[in-house]
Amino acid sequence: MSLESDIAEVFEKHGWTWSVAGKGSIVPAEEDVLATLDEAARILYNEPVGSSIEVGRLIIQKKHRGHDVYVYVGPFE
Repeated sequence: MSLESDIAEVFEKHGWTWSVAGKGSIVPAEEDVLATLDEAARILYNEPVGSSIEVGRLIIQKKHRGHDVYVYVGPFE
């Protein structure tokens, strides 16, 4: 399994959707997740280590080598 398939599986399990131009509200497939991660990496490319971007329940943080990816599940009270 790949990271994008793991993330897509979590979104499907919870019924979480993204609003995608031209597609409306969708549960992101592996391809959608991979495209989003690629775009986040492109945006973070010239940013300092530790910088992050949040998009569609994902938090992508730039590391010295690669990126850490977190899925926001919800608050703990």
